[in-house]
Amino acid sequence: MTHIHRLESGKRLSEVLVHDGRAFVSGQTADDSTQCIRGQTRQVLGAIDRLLELAGTDRTRVLFANIWLRDLGDFDAMNEVWEGWIPEGCAPARATVAAGILGGDDVRIEIALQAAV
Repeated sequence: MTHIHRLESGKRLSEVLVHDGRAFVSGQTADDSTQCIRGQTRQVLGAIDRLLELAGTDRTRVLFANIWLRDLGDFDAMNEVWEGWIPEGCAPARATVAAGILGGDDVRIEIALQAAV
């Protein structure tokens, strides 16, 4: 039987789960939703860095990312921050869609991803 390691687990979800050589990071949103899309994206990626480290991996090993934007008009500005975060040569597979995001009208972005451990 393969072990499942849940980190920062609550009743509803684990912030990160490690199973079979992969880390699954739950959807992350910005703590300070008064920030513009660039600021919110930086906050989300910072939270993801912390969770990846907890799982024993890092951004160079991201396999796939799901990105939800409240407004696709934020796409280019979000990508500026994203492209600065992803190390050269380490771009993962990715999907970005417009979606209503839970957590308040000011939440502009949510990102969930998977990484190799």
